[in-house]
Amino acid sequence: MDVADNRQRQQDEMLALAAIFGEAAVELCDEADSTSFVLHASIDAMEVQVDVRFYLPESYPSDTPPVFEWVGARDMSASIGARPSEYMYPTRQLAFSESMSTAAAAELHRAWDEDMGRDMVVFSWITWLAEYLSDHWPRPLDPIPLPKDGKADIRGKACPGARGAGEAPDGTAEPVAQTVVGNTGGGVPGIHTGIPIEMKKSVFVGHVARVTTADEVACVHDALMQDKRIAQATHNILAYRIRLESGAISQDNDDDGETAAGKRLGHLLQLLGVENVVVIVTRWYGGTQLGPDRFKLINNAARQALDSGGFLAEKDHVPAAGKVGRRQ
Repeated sequence: MDVADNRQRQQDEMLALAAIFGEAAVELCDEADSTSFVLHASIDAMEVQVDVRFYLPESYPSDTPPVFEWVGARDMSASIGARPSEYMYPTRQLAFSESMSTAAAAELHRAWDEDMGRDMVVFSWITWLAEYLSDHWPRPLDPIPLPKDGKADIRGKACPGARGAGEAPDGTAEPVAQTVVGNTGGGVPGIHTGIPIEMKKSVFVGHVARVTTADEVACVHDALMQDKRIAQATHNILAYRIRLESGAISQDNDDDGETAAGKRLGHLLQLLGVENVVVIVTRWYGGTQLGPDRFKLINNAARQALDSGGFLAEKDHVPAAGKVGRRQ
């Protein structure tokens, strides 16, 4: 092992990385020690910047591979170009899990082992990492338009037995704020989307629709999932309450990975006394854990959507509790 030769090759590699990614992209951890640096690499196709710290032992590249440490990642899509105030800009969840770290370490060692120390491997590994992350991270999310009139325009596949927005089971008009989607010919029930609520870059948006069957609940959910911004969100928490012909209440909920959130959302519907309604709250995680506050924000987004959609105007009191059933 020629330590002097290794050090020279390490210097050459850092100069090459600076030429490729820009001088500001290669940051020495210690000006007096060039064996450790952070690479701030932009992945244009993903609109993200990844920050990776590399340690270069004196035996690299001749005898051992470099060692990397994941520092973090930044979603650059929301900072590119002008940001009109009439839009919300959800931040993607760019997590680097333990299994991803293991795979990345194995690839770094493989790249060095395959080369047998003849060339430096950081650039080839970063190139591999960009492709790897594109398979494991969500694509850039489109901005969410802030509804000027509290209405949304979301369409979905046909739903058997669905009725139009603001239409009662007997075909007469109901005193509910007009929603946008829905028709009497078997389309998706009208979906009303509330105004986004943001805290620490996490965004919460409530969606509500009038339903009378579990099939309509599924249809509303499927229609929302056709919007890639919603489908790629961190969580889509769901709860519904339906008054059956027998007088019993059918209700259910789904956490979608946000433990206990569905149950809390269902409890909110009970407290508000609303019936024949499904509520779905979409959350985009902003990178900062909110603790118990997230449950309050989920319920606030749901209540805001119910209120702006006119669903709360129908109830000025909580009805007597009926017999409760599960999904029919």
